[in-house]
Amino acid sequence: MQERYRIRWTKVDRTRFVSARDLTSVWERALRRADLPIAYSEGFTPHAKVSFPDALPVGVSSTGEYAELTFAAPIDPTPDLGALSATLPAGMDITTYLRVPDGAPKLAKMLQVTLWELSWPAADPAAASELTELLQRRSDELLASQHAEVIRHRPDGDRTIDVRPALLTLAAATRHGPEGPGARTVLRAVLRNDGPTVRPTDLHAALTRDDLAAPSAVLRVAQGTPVDDGLAEALSGEVEPLVPDDVDAEAA
Repeated sequence: MQERYRIRWTKVDRTRFVSARDLTSVWERALRRADLPIAYSEGFTPHAKVSFPDALPVGVSSTGEYAELTFAAPIDPTPDLGALSATLPAGMDITTYLRVPDGAPKLAKMLQVTLWELSWPAADPAAASELTELLQRRSDELLASQHAEVIRHRPDGDRTIDVRPALLTLAAATRHGPEGPGARTVLRAVLRNDGPTVRPTDLHAALTRDDLAAPSAVLRVAQGTPVDDGLAEALSGEVEPLVPDDVDAEAA
């Protein structure tokens, strides 16, 4: 009897440079090392039934990656998926799982929106506050607009992208370190996953007037369904807030 599980996992640190092309082989090796009864497709080139709903740009970190795994026999999810997580490369960790009941909607339908976080380097509180205010003004202007076209530069030619249809909401905030004078500016955005893909780089292009440095880090926080103050995470239903805590946990 086959069982399906949907998982949320991270892709941070060095693993953010693993390409979508190499991702399947990384997971197949981990499944073999964990000795789990993953199901395989039929045909001349069978492959493990592990599916990923979308691809993350190389170099971008994420705490909101998702996958669906089909097992050929029942598993004990807490220890078995824990063992799988332990065999994955450092930076890839399974954080949440959900057994898929019969008749459940496709995983992609549960991932309606993405919460992105763009962050800028730590600075003194006054400079961070000034950048936060600038980003919030630009965000308000962008949300009030009907269209926001930017040019995406590609090797095969430039392409014009309208950022506005994908954008649900934006908020800038200043994060203070738990100790010391440093503070970081962060911008969180909820973007639709349906329709043409809008990337964080497109969002930055829509906000800058050639006066806004590119963010030093980009993080896909989570995916799920939109709510007023952020999004409801796809597997747990917990709300990931649009406005983050003002204490920088990463600096703790």
